[in-house]
Amino acid sequence: MTLPLDTIVAPATPLGRSALAIVRIDGAACFDILQRLTGGEVPPARHATLVRLLHPEPIDECIAVVYQSPHSFTGNDLVELTLHGNPLLVERVISACVSLGARMAEPGEFTERAVLNGKIDLVQAESVADLINARTTLQAKLSLSNLEGVLSRKAAAIRAVLLDVISRLEAALDFSEEGYEFITTAETRSRLETALADTSVLADTYRRGHATREGLSAVILGRPNAGKSTLLNRLVGSDRAIVTPIPGTTRDIVRETIEIGGLPVTLADTAGLRESADLVEGIGIERAREAARTADIVLYLVDATTGLAGEDRQELTVLENVLLVYTKADLAPTPADALSISAVYDHGIDKLLRRLDELVRERFAAPEGSLVNERQRLAVAECQAGLRAALQSAEAGMDEQMIVVDLYRAANALGVLTGAITREDILTEIFGRFCIGK
Repeated sequence: MTLPLDTIVAPATPLGRSALAIVRIDGAACFDILQRLTGGEVPPARHATLVRLLHPEPIDECIAVVYQSPHSFTGNDLVELTLHGNPLLVERVISACVSLGARMAEPGEFTERAVLNGKIDLVQAESVADLINARTTLQAKLSLSNLEGVLSRKAAAIRAVLLDVISRLEAALDFSEEGYEFITTAETRSRLETALADTSVLADTYRRGHATREGLSAVILGRPNAGKSTLLNRLVGSDRAIVTPIPGTTRDIVRETIEIGGLPVTLADTAGLRESADLVEGIGIERAREAARTADIVLYLVDATTGLAGEDRQELTVLENVLLVYTKADLAPTPADALSISAVYDHGIDKLLRRLDELVRERFAAPEGSLVNERQRLAVAECQAGLRAALQSAEAGMDEQMIVVDLYRAANALGVLTGAITREDILTEIFGRFCIGK
């Protein structure tokens, strides 16, 4: 059943000159607006129909597609007009629609209506935005899987178990005086333990899911003249960082993003690590260390002509996720099992990229149906907390009513995750980040 909402209009394609542009009209008056714009009958549903727009003068010839409720993206009556891609034409059509009773859509309002009408859930709605903003194939694949409901089905399956246990425990409470047992204590504990295990597996997907959605950070670290800027330029494919034989050339962090292992990875070239009396260089060195502490991957470069020094070993003791790389392999020998490169002669660069590709895919690439944002993580964490409390109550032999309270807490958390339980502040937060027209 659709909701009685007013009529909205917005461009569904980016502004700018192009071959085509789409204007979307949604709501109870959209067919009437189309009829008044064309001066003719409303075309049959789901048929691409050539129409001439007039208001009152000719605006454009376009293709109109009509979707009748509930068979549309939003679940409402909806019209999509495909115009010639001139921003002036788009503006004139939207102005005409507004003058005929529509209003400009808010960001994400079409997708919000789809959620409110039960066409998609909140996880799928978030995946719409993620799919639009995906920069790599793996990001698009994860977003598409969640748009198709993989994550939602995992959460719904756990919630269905909880609601079934709740219904049985409540039935036992209702008929406690008659002595009926609708679920045994052992069965309650077993089903809750399984639900908690499934929820924990889901929670564990967040690290990879968030990394896949947001991308990774990789810091190139090492002593002065270890070849950090040269390596950045080689990986990026342009002279992004200044390269000179003078130690301390890099004072601040230089960042560029490339695709590695199917994910966007932001590489950071940093100041050479050394003791320095220069105030500006000292700030740069501290920023380099801070960036390395928070990075997903650290490429620590060692100059083969000087070898692994005590200063290097000291830096490496406080770092995690480090890939040790010997540079200038064309000038000096390196350890037999070391990852060695010569950025000047391209020696070992392909091997380094393959190793990084493997590292990203093994540690960070997310499986389908992963949690991808903080809202989702918090909802699942709340479900875990409710389940743990319910299990503690069951193990302590407490009354069914105490167990049911915690189970409702867990089930409601999964309801908030998918939108089975909606809150206005959540909707505002999610759809406020969408583009207008989506």
